[in-house]
Amino acid sequence: MKKLLLFCLLCASCYGVQAQPGRTVTREVSALEFEVGAGILVGADKLNFDNSRTGASFFVEGRYNLPRIPVDIGVQVNGSIFHRESEQAGELKFKAWNILAVSDYNFFRTSRVSLFAGVGFGYAYLEETAPISFDDTQRNRLGFFSAGERHGGCFVPRVGVEFFHRLRITFDYRLQEKANRHCNLSLGFVFGGGKKQHPYIL
Repeated sequence: MKKLLLFCLLCASCYGVQAQPGRTVTREVSALEFEVGAGILVGADKLNFDNSRTGASFFVEGRYNLPRIPVDIGVQVNGSIFHRESEQAGELKFKAWNILAVSDYNFFRTSRVSLFAGVGFGYAYLEETAPISFDDTQRNRLGFFSAGERHGGCFVPRVGVEFFHRLRITFDYRLQEKANRHCNLSLGFVFGGGKKQHPYIL
């Protein structure tokens, strides 16, 4: 009991030193920030193709970091393209556009490194979708038939690391229509936000 009381008094005294009434302190407060980046990706499934080639993505994202908790919310616009190949019928391009609401939880934050994990959810426009079949019914005619373009949803879990409040490396998985699901590793540059000392009165 005495040890518990001593511990409580110690905690109270520490709080009193750090949060004296009327004392002005500084805290890292992020305003709006914007990120521009690009990445490399690979299709999650070969489907009935012989192989899936790596592709490219690019994106812009705006975020607002909540001032009292290590969470940010924002909007991302993303474009991606990759190819699948078949020795039988050639190559087919898969292009997609996403508009997503995104949110991250930031943890293990230091002045140089911050880890984050988050999700995105929103709209997907897809130029080629499953089912896909090969057309080799006629001599000297090779190619594909697909279900064509589709509008749908997209869910994106992601994790990453931010360096010096400026460079972000992100790994995500785009869970959308089957033929367009892919893993993506991107590098982004952040404008605004970052470490910002903002005085307020306790």
